Order: sequence, then C-alpha cells, then structure tokens
Amino acid sequence: MHFRTAVKATMPAGAYQPGLKALSEKDRNRIHCQETRRLAGSVNLEKALRRAYRTDPIWDYGIGLRANARDDRAIWVEVHPASSSHVGSMLKKAAWLRAWLKESSHALRDMTDRNMGFVWISSGSINLLKSSPQARKPAQAGIRYPSKLLDFDKC
Repeated sequence: MHFRTAVKATMPAGAYQPGLKALSEKDRNRIHCQETRRLAGSVNLEKALRRAYRTDPIWDYGIGLRANARDDRAIWVEVHPASSSHVGSMLKKAAWLRAWLKESSHALRDMTDRNMGFVWISSGSINLLKSSPQARKPAQAGIRYPSKLLDFDKC
C-alpha cells in the first residue's frame, strides 16, 4: 500500500503532504535524502490530530519511503531534546503512537519499518549515554538512539 493512500484514509483532509513538506523548515533540515524520489510524502501528526487528541502526547511526524512500486514504508520521527530527563516523555509519545496506529490505522501500522520505525532526532545536543539504563528503555520500546540527523541515503 502507498503511504499517501493510508494517510488520506486515516487523517483529516490536507494532512498528507508531498515530500517533506509536512515538516517545519527547521525539522526538514534535520533530514537528508539525496534521492528525493524515495520520499512518498509526509504528515505532521501534531497538526493533523491535535483537535481530536487535545491533551495526548502526540508524536511529531510520519514520513513515507518507497519500498517498491506497490508498497511504501512508514518512518515515525520525533524531534525532541535528547537527555535522560526526556526519556519518559519519549516513551509516552511512542506508546501513544503505537496505540493510535493500532486503533486508527492498520495500514500505517503494517507499513511501519521494522528496523527504523521510530526515530528520535535530537533538537539540540545529545546528553544521553548509549550504555546508560535510560538509553536502554527507548531501545527496548523500539525507538532508535537519538541522532542529530536522519540520513535516508544510509538506510
């Protein structure tokens, strides 16, 4: 299934955007993709779903990547400070996203990339030791260790 089709079937009109247009300019600059044809679109979950989930910890973005001519993969990106004090909020956001995908969009859930489905991009410096117990919690929840840049050319 295509990312665009899944987003349009699940979210309010206008949520789907081509390329990385759903991301703020600042956050778009945190993502690198030389071969832009691989990008199947994006969605700003915060903007699209805030009215329905007023107080919930909504994950930031969804990005579609072309897997082949018929199917896309979904990558979920959260731009957030990266320190041990922010691990709890990242876990809450990931739990919210998983629950939302389960109840609202089986198509998006099923196309979520198994290896890099939940990506944490640091909005500043990374103050979280990879070997710390705090860093293991997001890893156990399927959230990649934070980085300053998401490079789709390396995956």
